[in-house]
Amino acid sequence: MVKFSTPPGLEGLFDLDRKGVDIRPTLLRVLTDQYLRSPVHTPDEERKYTELAMRLIDETDIATRAAVSVRLAPHACAPRTIMLQLARDVLEVAEPVLLQSPVLTPEDCRAIIAERGVSYADIIARRPKAAPAPPPAPVPLPAPAPVPGPVKAAAPVIVQSPEPEPVVAAAPVAEAVPIAPAAPADPPPAATTENIAAGENTAPDDDAQSEAQAADEASARELCELFFAAGSAERRLILLNLDYAEWPVGQPPEPLQRADVWRLETAALRHHTGTLMRELERALGISYQQSRRIVEDETGEPIVAAAKAMSIPADILQRIVLFMNPRIGQSVDRVYELSALYREISVEAARRLVTILRAAEPAGAGGSDTRAIQGTAETARRALSETSASTGSTTTRKPELVPRRAASGEN
Repeated sequence: MVKFSTPPGLEGLFDLDRKGVDIRPTLLRVLTDQYLRSPVHTPDEERKYTELAMRLIDETDIATRAAVSVRLAPHACAPRTIMLQLARDVLEVAEPVLLQSPVLTPEDCRAIIAERGVSYADIIARRPKAAPAPPPAPVPLPAPAPVPGPVKAAAPVIVQSPEPEPVVAAAPVAEAVPIAPAAPADPPPAATTENIAAGENTAPDDDAQSEAQAADEASARELCELFFAAGSAERRLILLNLDYAEWPVGQPPEPLQRADVWRLETAALRHHTGTLMRELERALGISYQQSRRIVEDETGEPIVAAAKAMSIPADILQRIVLFMNPRIGQSVDRVYELSALYREISVEAARRLVTILRAAEPAGAGGSDTRAIQGTAETARRALSETSASTGSTTTRKPELVPRRAASGEN
């Protein structure tokens, strides 16, 4: 095994391997990022990384090999054996290496063209040429010594005395005019039995309550869109400042059992995004559209806040983030940043964000749920198949549909 520092929280990858989860793509990306963290490596480190990476490259898919190729291509410390292997791979994998890698020599490029053909030659032709060395700078000649000439007398300098500045008399200070204190405003009349008997309503009416509720929903939608439209740095500041926001924390999510956490993690490891969305929808009490935005987000802060609100352990969150969204899992540095964010934010701030998501779009509102439609269609198809099977005949007669009102009229 390569003697790199083990990423915190990723020790469970090998436990997942024993459970049947394919960890080779993730392990290759993790080891590559760990190798590139240091600009200088000992021969033993390079040899061990090369041996392990070569085995993983042969057993991973094209997307993973292309991601590793992009990471290794611009680095001069990339192992030569791996770069030659990637340069002879399919075009999607080989192109970054052929265009950028400083490890490839002109002899390597000619051998790859002879072996792989014209398509690779076209990519190598776009490879930037090495800039010629600049000519040496000319050596400056020493300046000739100045020839002494006749000494001239310096012209006398006439110093003029400054003119005295005119004295400006100070303006007289106006006397302060005392300001009479303002009369206190009359307090609002208290609710009395006479007012109530006269039919005057002192409590806010339904219109005022509905207006306040509409204002809260509009504010929640604005905060929700602001959070999802912000970048990673802005999202971090929003989550940290939610500790001091006046927005209520709201009801905490139902405590997750071990089976609930297992379903969430399993859905992420198997890339079952639909199951993961439904589990988040049920656990957080949010709408299906909001759970979809959380799962499909490209930077990962929403799933970190959701995990904090549900008190999911940090190591399980790291595995969910690694496997849930390929765009996040391809960068181990990004996973480290999200783990640090999980430690920084508080549970109250995460629950405030969940409350905002609920208020912005209540669960069950906003558009039809296609899953319910699909379930109804599946139930109808199953009922038709059972009905046709119960008749026992190969040819069935199509039943006549009689409107209920017409039938009742004939009777």
